[in-house]
Amino acid sequence: MLRFEISFADHGALPAIDIADHAVVMGSGEAARIRLPAQVARAAHVRFDGQTWTLCAEAKLGGLWRAAGDSGSVGHGTIIEFGTYRVRVSAAPAGAVATPPQRTESLARELVRSLLGEGAAPSLEIERGPGEGTRRALPPPEATLVIGRGDEAAWVILDEDLSRTHVEIRRGWDGVTAVDLGSKNGTRVDGRKLSAEPVLLRDGATLTLGHLVMRFRDPAEHHLRGEPVAAPPQARPGTLPGPHAPLPARAPWSFYAFAVIAVLALVALIWILAS
Repeated sequence: MLRFEISFADHGALPAIDIADHAVVMGSGEAARIRLPAQVARAAHVRFDGQTWTLCAEAKLGGLWRAAGDSGSVGHGTIIEFGTYRVRVSAAPAGAVATPPQRTESLARELVRSLLGEGAAPSLEIERGPGEGTRRALPPPEATLVIGRGDEAAWVILDEDLSRTHVEIRRGWDGVTAVDLGSKNGTRVDGRKLSAEPVLLRDGATLTLGHLVMRFRDPAEHHLRGEPVAAPPQARPGTLPGPHAPLPARAPWSFYAFAVIAVLALVALIWILAS
């Protein structure tokens, strides 16, 4: 079994990935077991057969550039660099349990988010009900967002159909999940009623809380599939622009007013000098 530890830029390492498969491909393609952003890796960049690695494309190993076709032994640890991403490959320690596929997929999305920035964070948007059109980005991994109508909730929505603490959304290393908190009117994901067991959310999933309807969006999932990422929705009229929103264009009349004032000031200066 091999252990893969991925770190990037100034961030710490992501949770280790232990894989028992004999053949493992690392790259940006859908067939890769360890997926990296397409901006830094080929579809199939490195192949591991047991304890042997083989490069399918040029890469930096141990600080030295190696050509496609080069191979070697993992040994006590092999460090491969892809731009700002660093992958350490070694034999998994005794007693290690293989990492489930959903975790490797989730970690791949987190890597994409690190590349695309905050705009790639998963989010929820109200499609029907109070606050329709309101969008909320989910907190960083291993944090939760409780939705309800009471002050105990992190996202308070004033809807009588909601319980005070209605549903909990968790963005973890195994993906984004939803858990009903014993709500009065229940929670459904794509029509399926939730229980106390967490349910994994996929991009485009619909959450129904009483009569309130929300949509889950995950731009990183589109990016991994090679699909175009939709631009974030524009702020509704009457709402203040967010911290990253462009400033509104200056009204045309303000330009003409400034020009008139400048001309009058120039005329006054000429009159003073001439007198």
